[in-house]
Amino acid sequence: MINPYFLLFASMVLGILLGKIKIKDFRLGASGALFFGLFIGWLFPNFLRSEEDILQFRSTFNVFFNFSLILFVSSIGLIASKDIKRTFKKAGYKYAILGFLVTFVGFLVTFLFLMLTDLDKYNLVGVFSGSLTSSPGLASALESIDKPSEIIYGYTVGYIPGVLAVIFGMHILSVLFKRGNNVACDMDSKEGAHNLENGSFNVLAYALLVAIGILIGEININLKFATLKLGKTGGILLSTLFFGSFERIGKIKFDFDKHILKSIQNIGLVMFLSSIGLRSGYSVVTNFDKYSLYLMVISFAVAVISILVGYLVGRYVFKLDWVILLGAITGGMTSTPGLGAAIDVAKSEKVITGYAATYPFALLGMVIFNKVFSFFV
Repeated sequence: MINPYFLLFASMVLGILLGKIKIKDFRLGASGALFFGLFIGWLFPNFLRSEEDILQFRSTFNVFFNFSLILFVSSIGLIASKDIKRTFKKAGYKYAILGFLVTFVGFLVTFLFLMLTDLDKYNLVGVFSGSLTSSPGLASALESIDKPSEIIYGYTVGYIPGVLAVIFGMHILSVLFKRGNNVACDMDSKEGAHNLENGSFNVLAYALLVAIGILIGEININLKFATLKLGKTGGILLSTLFFGSFERIGKIKFDFDKHILKSIQNIGLVMFLSSIGLRSGYSVVTNFDKYSLYLMVISFAVAVISILVGYLVGRYVFKLDWVILLGAITGGMTSTPGLGAAIDVAKSEKVITGYAATYPFALLGMVIFNKVFSFFV
């Protein structure tokens, strides 16, 4: 068995180096880890002896995927916690509308393909969640519709095009609307400088918040039309946003050094993107055929149209700050890879605030729209 730790860190190293290559104003940044992960994830399973070894290879990277997701989401929640109240009071209804809007556009485009084509309807339901890279969406689809293998296939095929669409979308939008990274950095230096040097990191408090978040994510919230489960991402985000807004509770301090949080965020993101590629590369390439290509194209189209509509409404109707808007769009897609790309483009912590403000409403939207799908398939 090939050492998975070596493959993970090799993918991270090579991905970071690839991400540093700049062509005009474009570079992949942390997303380079995804591409090398896909390549390595396809290449090395070909040297394994049996299908069982390949399954074990992929399941190993599921562990890395979940652990890195915890690191990334917990750090962004704690970073955003200091500004989320002020941001939400200022324009809360706009983020609520955007959260629903982005998921609704994705649902609408998928629904049109479902009605107008002969493609498997259950595959397309999976593509909806895959195109928005939404694990909570997949969970709600599986709960609402009793066709797990077909839905999971659509999600798996649609996930990588969804990731690629949001990564390139963040870069293209930043160029299209001619907003340079230096502007974002200047804003952060003025508004957030007082918060940069806390000089401490309480491991006990950090572990406690993650543990509480995981427990919250396991709670089933019974709604009239469906059962909502936040999952690890939603639970940890909620826990860190809430407790991080306090300096301390009793003797436990929740005031973390932002430099340390940003280091956790960066390593979590690169590891997360690498593990996505490593666990998906083999199945994406080996299962590629004409039918899967159709689903991939649909997934890419769903993601691109959702991003574009979200940006146009946020920019020209709600007139939101462009940096916060990038985060709001990725939050509307419940897209963790998208958030990483948005942070890379904007170089600003305001992105995280936008993500945190729209995410809960998008999560609810994914549950509602997957329930609607159940009436048509």
